[in-house]
This record gives sequence, structure tokens and C-alpha cells, in this order.
Amino acid sequence: MEPTSRLFLCARCRKQVIICRRCDRGQIYCADGCAYIARRLSVREAGRRYQQSRQGRFKQADRLRRFRLRKQNVTHQGSSSTTGNDLLTVSSAKGEKPAAWPDQSQPADNLQCHFCGVGCSDYVRNNFLHRRRVPNIVKIDRVGTKNDPFT
Repeated sequence: MEPTSRLFLCARCRKQVIICRRCDRGQIYCADGCAYIARRLSVREAGRRYQQSRQGRFKQADRLRRFRLRKQNVTHQGSSSTTGNDLLTVSSAKGEKPAAWPDQSQPADNLQCHFCGVGCSDYVRNNFLHRRRVPNIVKIDRVGTKNDPFT
């Protein structure tokens, strides 16, 4: 039996994404790195808002003051950079896809999870799975005190 899946649009690139029940943790971004990009933009925006606040301006001024105190004037040029310690050679930096990535030319009738690649059912949900909540049963006495049967 194929696992159930959820269909959603990525909140950043608006691409349709299918995610299996096993991988589904409430994602709103696709597996193409949109979550990382959105997080970077969010942190940058939060930093910008903080720098515009009164406390942020004072902290920035203090940080610049400390930087200027430890700054040393250099009157000669530094050593030249060497390329002997490179980790990658020029030929290994080509834009080839790794063999582990799924082929993008698969037929549309074969639904797969965009995160783990497992085959999914043709019937997809458009919303999250809601767990059934157990009601909290509390008995109230006549005088108004709570009498919990589970304690």
C-alpha cells in the first residue's frame, strides 16, 4: 500500500510539492533550498529592524567604538595569497548533478515524495493530518471546585 501524501505550494517559489506522511512535519517550503533562503532573509530583516531600534543603535555604536580602539594602522602590504591549499580542483567544480538526485523527467502519473523519493498514492491531501484530541474531562462540584477524575 502506498503511503498517503500532502500536496502544497512552496511558500517561496510557489512550486507544487508532494510530501509523504513519514516526511511531513508541517513543511511549507520545497526541498530545493527555499527554507534556507527564507530563513536567511528573515534573519536579515530581523537584524535590520533591531539596528533601527534605540537599543540596536547604541549597541552598534559601542561595537564600532571597540573596533576603532583595537584597529591598527598598517603601512606595508600583506603577504600574497597562495592557491596551493585549495580543497577542490578546477575540474571537480563542474555543475554536475549527483547520482542520488531523482530524475526530473519522470512521468506525471508517478507521484513521489519530493523529500525522500518514495512512491505515493494518487490521492493527496491539501491540508495537514489533524490528530484527534482527547477531551479534558473535568467535573465541577456544586461549590465550584474542580474535581479531576484523573488525579
